[in-house]
Amino acid sequence: MPDYLTLTLCGSHYGMGQQHGRQVKRLRPQIAHAIAVHFTQTEQYGPDARFEALLRETFDLIQEVDPALLDLIRGQAEALEIEFETLLRYDLATYLRDDLVIRRAQGNEGCTTWAASGPWTAEGQPILVKNRDYRLEHLPLQLLVQATPSKGYPYLYVSSAGSPGVFSAGINHAGLAVADTHVYSTDLGPGLPDYALMMHLLEEHNSVSSAVDYLRSVPRMGRNNLILTDVRGHMAVFESGCCRYGLLEGQDGMLVNTNHFVSAEMQDCFAALGPPEARGRTFRRHELVTAALGSAFGRIDPRFAQTLMATHNSPSGSLCCHPEADSQMSTISTSIFLPTQRRLLFCHGLPCQSRYDDYFVGRTS
Repeated sequence: MPDYLTLTLCGSHYGMGQQHGRQVKRLRPQIAHAIAVHFTQTEQYGPDARFEALLRETFDLIQEVDPALLDLIRGQAEALEIEFETLLRYDLATYLRDDLVIRRAQGNEGCTTWAASGPWTAEGQPILVKNRDYRLEHLPLQLLVQATPSKGYPYLYVSSAGSPGVFSAGINHAGLAVADTHVYSTDLGPGLPDYALMMHLLEEHNSVSSAVDYLRSVPRMGRNNLILTDVRGHMAVFESGCCRYGLLEGQDGMLVNTNHFVSAEMQDCFAALGPPEARGRTFRRHELVTAALGSAFGRIDPRFAQTLMATHNSPSGSLCCHPEADSQMSTISTSIFLPTQRRLLFCHGLPCQSRYDDYFVGRTS
């Protein structure tokens, strides 16, 4: 039996939020702790009038363009017996806090993702992979969700208890897979956070082309990259800003994405934070994965992915990131998506130590 929760949700967004809350109710103390930790950390950055105005403007925009997200959060809040305003502030400020972090020149980074398809893979089948590097208090909150919305495609995704939308990565019944990475960006503002964007991508879209058209068209908060692939082997990295965006696409090849911007459109929006010795980690991980994929032409498959994502290459270049003395960040899961099979190989915990469980959209194997 897995040592993490698996949820089954269906129906309206409000109904799925309620079901989420009821199914994770035993984790309410840990959720409350994660909220308290986040609020304490935010206070340390000194939230000011600009930050509070950004929160209000984002809430107003979401009310107008994405009431489904608010319905989902409202359902979660009611089932968890947490004030809606408290849970909403937690969900939004988790992302908008970057405005404070960048102005205070502090922060850290995490998550490594890549995709490959066509002749690069062992059987010509597309693959999308993510190491989720996140705060350690989210390890006991991490869960897997099977969702069947009233309208749209069924989908399978990795998330955290008490968090809305697709909070890490997922795949739908059409074979579209998506994962995010955090980027400290100066192009941050009122818009939809990536957990809302990924929810709508998986519910409403069946190809990377359609997904990219959607991402271009909606108001975006910024501060994240999204990597996507589909059953046709079409791959893309969408570098998301509030006012602009960058797009890298590939077919029958490979794409790598970590925690910085690569496109000419977004490069100057990247904010390099943290101590000087840590600022190059995103580039070193990007280089490591690019080199590993480049030397594995025709041999990339799930076993290769498992080995690669468990790589230790000095504290500044490891893909499998263990907790450090001055940080609560760690790799808490690895997800390997196989779009043609609508399949996820999921590792809860450090990929160098933990097993992989096998899931399909709509059922377990």
